[in-house]
Amino acid sequence: MHNLSVMMGDIEGYLTPQILASAQRCAQRLLTTLPHPDQPEKNRVLLAYGGGKDSSYMVAYVRYIQGLIWQQHGSTFQLRIATNRHAAMTESVMANIDRVYHALRIHGDAYTECLVTDGLQIRPFARDLPMPESVRQQNRSDVLMNGHRFRADARSTFCNACNLSMVNAFGLTAHYDGGVDVIITGDSPQEQTAYLAWARHLSRLFNAPPAERSRGFSGFLQTLDGVAERYAADVYGTDPVAPAHRITWQLARDPRFFNIYQDTAYEAGAHWALLTEFMHFQFDELMFSFSESDCGNPTLMAHLRGLRAETLLQRSYAEGIREYVRFALGLMVEKDFPPPLIDEMAARYQDDAAIARARQRAEHFALQAFDLNETQLVCMIFSPFVADGQQLARWLQQLENAPDEAAVRALLSGERDDVVLAHRLTALSGLTVTQMRHCWRSAQVSSLLEGGRGDALSRVLRFDPHKAVIQVHNGALQDIVTEVISGR
Repeated sequence: MHNLSVMMGDIEGYLTPQILASAQRCAQRLLTTLPHPDQPEKNRVLLAYGGGKDSSYMVAYVRYIQGLIWQQHGSTFQLRIATNRHAAMTESVMANIDRVYHALRIHGDAYTECLVTDGLQIRPFARDLPMPESVRQQNRSDVLMNGHRFRADARSTFCNACNLSMVNAFGLTAHYDGGVDVIITGDSPQEQTAYLAWARHLSRLFNAPPAERSRGFSGFLQTLDGVAERYAADVYGTDPVAPAHRITWQLARDPRFFNIYQDTAYEAGAHWALLTEFMHFQFDELMFSFSESDCGNPTLMAHLRGLRAETLLQRSYAEGIREYVRFALGLMVEKDFPPPLIDEMAARYQDDAAIARARQRAEHFALQAFDLNETQLVCMIFSPFVADGQQLARWLQQLENAPDEAAVRALLSGERDDVVLAHRLTALSGLTVTQMRHCWRSAQVSSLLEGGRGDALSRVLRFDPHKAVIQVHNGALQDIVTEVISGR
């Protein structure tokens, strides 16, 4: 049983003549890409769906193409839609996905399967599908260890492990239940080439063996698995590396890529009625967070900037927030967000009262998503345990009833064990003693401004995109200093 005939009648009134014409061309191109063009139903196509505004439009566009091929040939390809979930995606994202699926008549459709990847687990989509506690704890550990190793750099803290997890989800769902023939992407051929070059660059940074160029997508995944293994060994100090930090690359089939970049525009303003009226997409107060519409982490990135200004730089929380807001609103402009959405985001931080409310939201979300309180986030900003406790004294100075520095050094260097002190440090930082001791043995990652060190993590940090160099007042030094700000 399929619902394509009803769906086609429902959706066409929300598609412009340009989109209708481009979809016809795209459907013909896709047919020639499929390994069985004369028997469309024998082909399985994978589409990743993050749950945001752009990927929701992409699901609608591909679903319409699926319907066009059915109208023309009496059958169509099998569509696998896969969502990779993490702790910073709340139930409101799942609700948006569910509304999109209902609008597109996907539930119960024989030509379509909808999957959710939670870590290494793949399950059919359900709006109220509980997230495994093991995944939430893994995400918490990822934020803590990346945050301490990268001194709370916003993107490194929240995005590095998440990006590798997203790549692994591609491998998992491309291999699942016999594999897929084609992966549909909205990336241009130039972007795909850049991703391949990026993977090979990372493999050289981490001295990971690149796969044979002839291996296609599985080779790309194999190359990044070598990167992920070495990255995790460095950041987490685990041997062997946990399966959750590896990337699946041995696939049932090696799929082809098909891009729809040249066929359609993604700007939300170009298909606003389709998005909000037909698919009932809602911009949640937490999940619509600066340049993201399906992830609350940018809210925490702004929060970290405010806490950094308030503690490390001895300024005010509001000053740090305004720095981040100026930076992130610029990213929204670069990404062609509709002006009303940019205005809505700016209004959330428009004055001190609004910033105070935003701080409360961020504090609640940090606890809800990652079980991290403000004290633990501030500890991450200082990163006091890295490099034999280089910043330990500064961190201890701002604590009330701080532990004895000599005792902390003795515990983390391994000279002695102290169960009571270990318990207190875990409460203050969120880290286990094993994690703190790994940080203690690890070198400081250098930033864009510091340069010098050529280790892999420092180079990853320096060349990560979406950064700006800004001048700020350092209250501790009573001087103007140069800092790097990053985010989404």
